[in-house]
Amino acid sequence: MIAGGVAAIAIAGGAALARETTIGPPAAMTAVGTLTCSLGAENKSGENPAAQGRDVICQFLPDGNASTETYVGTVQGVGKADALFAGGALLLSVRTPGTGIAPGMLQQSYSVEAAPKGAAPPLVGSRATNIVLQPLKEEVGRVSRGDNKPESMIVLIELKLSASSA
Repeated sequence: MIAGGVAAIAIAGGAALARETTIGPPAAMTAVGTLTCSLGAENKSGENPAAQGRDVICQFLPDGNASTETYVGTVQGVGKADALFAGGALLLSVRTPGTGIAPGMLQQSYSVEAAPKGAAPPLVGSRATNIVLQPLKEEVGRVSRGDNKPESMIVLIELKLSASSA
């Protein structure tokens, strides 16, 4: 870890890659809305054979008066697929350093960020690293009793704006 930054881990081609981001500590981030994603069919186009992917349709419900947006994309996870995908949906808090919301701001890729033991790791934007998706489902990234590694976690989300109510 480098001072002022946080090390992130992404899974690509079966190898773990580290990257430095410039996001602030979780306490400095503000929740600006909720992203609810319905899971579709299994997506086998990912580069990592250990990752399990699904197509998604997501609704971004911003706090305040901003417009609702619909995104399409994919999500990849590793570990126990039933813990990640059995419910048929993902629920994520959208967090930024401020309260501003721009149209289409979630359109990018997000990869897993380092997290404390037992916590669901956040996903940090690849283009706008100040946008973070924090899984809200209790089981995502949780650690089994006596084990220090998550049983499963989301490692990648790719989103493309499909529609806006603006």
